[in-house]
Amino acid sequence: MQIPNTPAPDAHTTTHEEGRLSLLIQRLKRCRLIATQTTLTALLMCAAIPAAAQDSPSVIATSANLSSALPASEWARVESSVDEGLKWLASQQAEDGRFPSEEVAQPAVTSLAIMAFLSRGHLPDKGPYGTQISRAIDFVLSTQRRRGYFSLQPVLPPVGHLKPSQTVIYNHSIAGLMLGEVYGMGSGERSERIEEALHRALVFHREVQSRTKGKESDRGGWRYGYPESPDAASDMSVTGWALMFLRSARNAEFNVPKQYFDEGLDFVELCYEPDPGEHEKGVFRYRPHASQDNPQITLANTASATLTLILGGRQNHASIPVSVRWFRTRSYPSPWQNNYYYLATYYSSQAMAQVGGETWEEMFPQIAAGLLKEQTENGAWPPGGSNEQHFGSTYSSSLAILALTPAYGLLPIYQR
Repeated sequence: MQIPNTPAPDAHTTTHEEGRLSLLIQRLKRCRLIATQTTLTALLMCAAIPAAAQDSPSVIATSANLSSALPASEWARVESSVDEGLKWLASQQAEDGRFPSEEVAQPAVTSLAIMAFLSRGHLPDKGPYGTQISRAIDFVLSTQRRRGYFSLQPVLPPVGHLKPSQTVIYNHSIAGLMLGEVYGMGSGERSERIEEALHRALVFHREVQSRTKGKESDRGGWRYGYPESPDAASDMSVTGWALMFLRSARNAEFNVPKQYFDEGLDFVELCYEPDPGEHEKGVFRYRPHASQDNPQITLANTASATLTLILGGRQNHASIPVSVRWFRTRSYPSPWQNNYYYLATYYSSQAMAQVGGETWEEMFPQIAAGLLKEQTENGAWPPGGSNEQHFGSTYSSSLAILALTPAYGLLPIYQR
């Protein structure tokens, strides 16, 4: 996608166009069509098919055109920012293929970096970053454990703050999401390894979801590696990533029963806080009311839940117009105002892109302005605050790039 009225394509834009074509071809194959000139119309129709064909409520725009959010000169700034960020990211890659962060956050951070490259149209084994993307994929695959989950460090009980027992389902879900996105982009041994890894990962993923929960209201969601049945729990933070993994795998034509989505989305709906008096910081709780008295309503939970419900075809849920109105009636926060700024901004940008229309046109310029202001001279974004600080600049830079690139429409999971 070239933004209207932007300068003539350069080498980066050419790669971007090639990436879009390649991803469209993958969607074409998934729709069982033949990639020829005579099927171009069918190709475009296939790319436009939503994950769930339901009538959209009034807050969801019918048009998928996101380019009108910024004038051409501002889009040029965004593209330059993204390209500089990717250049910096590429310079940070370690010899074993990872993008550095604390080991407890691997392979999630490396997976986010891979998705950042994909979001600009760069592909494995092709173009200026092809070799680096492939090496990073190989690193992620190397972290899969015997039980099927992805974690660089061994996972042992009990659960502890920023220990593998707490972060494993984050690592697992984000790695699975990324592998679902790259599946089909290559061939040969790596493609076979990805397929096998995803099959094993999905078995473990369902095992975690179907554990006996200590609270009935936690049924259908995901949380940490421990405790297991019968005292397992669920939260919105982990469940958002977990459902995106399922969606990506299903897009790639892996067998993911609708029941798994329905159970997960039912849990997300229980995290909605219907009391307007509690909506100062958002409209979605960290856990349902019946699971936890402390609501922990945040921007990140609100954006994650909104995105997840729309992607899951539940855009008619009562929370969606409330969430959209909440976003539009306040200015988007600065980094110092939010402890999970980069995570929340990634989710917010993707969610508002799914809503589209005036909501996107109102929110994305604020998001972009904040991110461009934060970018450093070397192309990186500084570490965030609170717990985000532990994960470093590769984490914040990857999420910033993903928040700046929804208009390109290159990641299959987020295509409207």
